[in-house]
Amino acid sequence: MKPLPLQEILGVINGEIVYGDGNFIVKDAMVSHLHRIKMRNTLIFLRKNEAFHVRKVIRYSPYIIVTDKSDEEIKDIEAAGIIRVQNTDDAFWAFTRYYRQLFDLPIVAVTGTCGKTTTKEILSHLLSSTYSIQSTIRSRNATRKSFQYLMGIDENTDAAVFETGLRGPGNLHYHCKVFQPTIGIITTIGVDHLDKCKTLDGYIKAKSEIVAGVRKDGTLILNSEDEHTKKVSLSGFTGEIIYCGTSEEADYRASDIVYGRTGMSFTLHHKDKTYAMYIPGFGKHQIYNALFALAAAHKIGLTLRKAALRMRTFKNVERHLQVEKGKKASTIIDDTWSTNPTSIEAAIDVLESLGNDRKSALLLGNIAYLGDQEKNVYYELGKLIASKKIDTLIAVGKNTKYVAEQAKKDGFKGKVYTADSPARVKKYVENLLDEKTTLLIKGSMMDTELMGLARSLKEK
Repeated sequence: MKPLPLQEILGVINGEIVYGDGNFIVKDAMVSHLHRIKMRNTLIFLRKNEAFHVRKVIRYSPYIIVTDKSDEEIKDIEAAGIIRVQNTDDAFWAFTRYYRQLFDLPIVAVTGTCGKTTTKEILSHLLSSTYSIQSTIRSRNATRKSFQYLMGIDENTDAAVFETGLRGPGNLHYHCKVFQPTIGIITTIGVDHLDKCKTLDGYIKAKSEIVAGVRKDGTLILNSEDEHTKKVSLSGFTGEIIYCGTSEEADYRASDIVYGRTGMSFTLHHKDKTYAMYIPGFGKHQIYNALFALAAAHKIGLTLRKAALRMRTFKNVERHLQVEKGKKASTIIDDTWSTNPTSIEAAIDVLESLGNDRKSALLLGNIAYLGDQEKNVYYELGKLIASKKIDTLIAVGKNTKYVAEQAKKDGFKGKVYTADSPARVKKYVENLLDEKTTLLIKGSMMDTELMGLARSLKEK
C-alpha cells in the first residue's frame, strides 16, 4: 500500500477522530478477518456487529480502528486511534474508491469456468519482464481477498492482473467494485457452481457481471468460439471488444498448432502480421489461454515479438494437465487442481492427443458445486466419455458411478472400474501402469486423497 496520512483519509471517509493523531501514517488497510493483519500501522475497518479480539492484532500495534460502534462498545478497545464514521461499510467503499483512483494503471480481471489461473499466470509472466506487476497468488481468488490485493498496489506498480473467483451471483460485481478493472477477460463458460447459480443461464448471468464491472472505455477480451460466452449480453458496453480464437473472426488468431515434447507451437495472426509462438503445456484450451494473455499484454503495451520470446520461458502451472513420468515407465497427466465438465472435456482431448497408439486410462474424481444438477451433469459426462477413445475408465467417488453407468449405456467399449475412494483403486491403478500406458488423473485440490494418489503414481 502507498503510505497515507490519517488526516487525508479522514476527509475521504467522512470520519471524526475519537482519539489519536491525525499525522499517523497508514501503511496498510483491512476489513474484517483480523487474523489476516500482517503489519504495523494498519487501518482496520470494524463493523458495529463485529467483535474485536485484541489478541489477534496486538503484536501489530500501533493500528487505527474505523468503526460505527457506539461509545459504550469502543470503550475497552485498545488502539492507537479510533475513527468514528456513520457507517463502516460506506467508509470502506469510499476509501476503496479513493485508493484505486490514486493509480492510473491497467488492471486486468480474469474470469471464466476454466483457464483463469493459467491465463493470469501467463499474462503476469509476459508482463513481468518489463513491468512491475501485482497479481493474485496462485488461485486464491475469493472475494475476501480482493481488497488485500488492491492494497498490494503502490507507487512502484505498473500493472495488475487479478483472477476473480465466482461461487454465486454478485461475486464478480464485488471483485470489479474493488478492482475497477480496465481490461476484463472471460476465458470460457461451461457448467459450474450450479449449487448457487441453479442453472447454466444463471451461471452465465453471474459471469456477465464483469461486462458492467470493466471501467468505462475499457476493454473486454472474449473467446470467439465459445457458445456460452456468446450469450453474454454486451448491451451498454461502450469500450473495445477483442476476440481470441482459431476462427477467421478472431482479432488474435492461432493456426498451425503442432504438439511437441513439452508443449505446442502455433502461428499467431494479428491484423496483417504473423508471429511464431511456443507455449509449454498441451491442449487447445492452452492455446486460448495464451491468446487471452497475448491480447491483454499487447493492449497494455508489450510488443508481440517480445511476448513471443517471453512465452517460451513460461512454466506450466502445477497440476494443470502436468505431464510427468509415472511408475513402470508410464506417463501420468496430473490435472488435480480443479474440475468441472468443461475442464474434463479439455483434459480428455489432451489424453487422446498424447495417447496415440498407447493404452489410455482416465481416473475421474468427484465434481463439487453441482447442487441438485449433479446426476444430470454426471450422465452427460458419461455420454461424452462413451464417444472418446479411452481404454479404461476409473470412476472414484460417492456418485461418479453415474458417469460409469451412463458411459456403459452409451456403448463405452473400454474397461470400467468404480470405487468410493482413491484408496480402493490404488492397487488396480498400479497394476494398470506400464511403459505403454498414459493415465489422466482428473480431480480437484479439495480431494486431497486423490492428489496423494497422483503423487504416489509418479516416478520418484
